[in-house]
Amino acid sequence: MIMAGILLCIMSIVDTLAYSVRTAGVYAGRLATSLSLFNAVVIISRLSNMFQAPIIGNFSDSVNQGDYTVHDVLNALRVDLLFIVGGVLIGAALTPSFIAIFKRGIVVMGERKTLPRTVAYGLSRLGHLRSYLRMPQRASISRNLSPGSIPKSILFWNVFITCFYSIGVMSTALASSYNHSLAATCANLSGIVNGIATMLLFVLVDPPASLIIDDCISDKRPREDAVRLNLHMIISRLLGCLLGILMLPLMARYVLAAAELLDRWL
Repeated sequence: MIMAGILLCIMSIVDTLAYSVRTAGVYAGRLATSLSLFNAVVIISRLSNMFQAPIIGNFSDSVNQGDYTVHDVLNALRVDLLFIVGGVLIGAALTPSFIAIFKRGIVVMGERKTLPRTVAYGLSRLGHLRSYLRMPQRASISRNLSPGSIPKSILFWNVFITCFYSIGVMSTALASSYNHSLAATCANLSGIVNGIATMLLFVLVDPPASLIIDDCISDKRPREDAVRLNLHMIISRLLGCLLGILMLPLMARYVLAAAELLDRWL
């Protein structure tokens, strides 16, 4: 499970840093290019999320073999969720540095025209990476701690979407530990749970967030609002991950109930 935890931590760092791409787009003045880079970063994190499923599933299978109890699985999954929380905190600490890195990356992408060429250019200039390192500024955090004109609904939905997305695979693995005869059905429900969370993300969070970034670029909003949005997306993501630790057993019960319902109908 340590391997799964490391993968989850990396995924969480990448997901958290993805918010920085749009903020960098404001300072670079290129919304379309920043959104393209944002999508590339998100796809990378989604790919790492796919790898955790077989690792966690293998651990839940050990319950059926008598190696672990359901309580052991629950505790192990909660430890993995703490890895996700750690990833959010690491990503938050790296955010100022990556805003600078992504800002430069957006400009280079405009010159090189393709993402592979941009990545190749960046890898060839790793020696200059130190010049982009930034420390989080307490004054900036304090100044933007109030949501201000950022719609509260974005932050509210981001908390719950992050919660469900972070425990999607885990809840199905835990549900399969409760009832081994429905293990395959429970495992296949993870795609539905994550799919619903992803759909809600792209319907309820991404569009209004992109509009705020668009307004910042067109000077309808101050650029500081992009930084404020970034900060509060990270805070709401952290709250969502912490909520996931509490919601995991309940979500597993809902998944198991859905699997039992399907078993009766089909």
